[in-house]
Amino acid sequence: MKEDRPILAYAARMHEEGRRFLLTEMKKAGLDELTTSCGDIFQVLFQQEGLSLTAVAQKIRRTKSTTCVMLDRLAKQGYVDRLPSESDGRASIIMLTEKGRALKPIMADISTRMNERILGSLTEDEADQLEVLLAKAVRTYGPAADETGKEGGGCTCSRVLKG
Repeated sequence: MKEDRPILAYAARMHEEGRRFLLTEMKKAGLDELTTSCGDIFQVLFQQEGLSLTAVAQKIRRTKSTTCVMLDRLAKQGYVDRLPSESDGRASIIMLTEKGRALKPIMADISTRMNERILGSLTEDEADQLEVLLAKAVRTYGPAADETGKEGGGCTCSRVLKG
């Protein structure tokens, strides 16, 4: 096998170009106060609100301290509320505010445009193959990289590819 393949360079470039695209689209939508990493939190909360900090951190594959900082920022900006947990007085549950829920169609639209950009030059078979190969490459880093056991690993990039 060739040892000098630029696969990681392509993956890094795709990540950087995707980040730039997201920042541009978020700015156009008036969301320039948000970071691209906050999108992971919104994707999780759009699917299921009322999660603990620990659960959100696990789902977005970040440390609890990093997730806490991100959630604190989102709370100050009025996108989420941290409410006391009824089952554990030390814990809180994370809920979207109306302002946070209002982002769902905006983020879905941005995701659709990103999908179109990425997939526009690929056939359906090529897109399927790319998804399988990227998921396989991610799994080489171990179970922490693929928490769901599904192809795509539950990562944000799989949502972009699948739409």
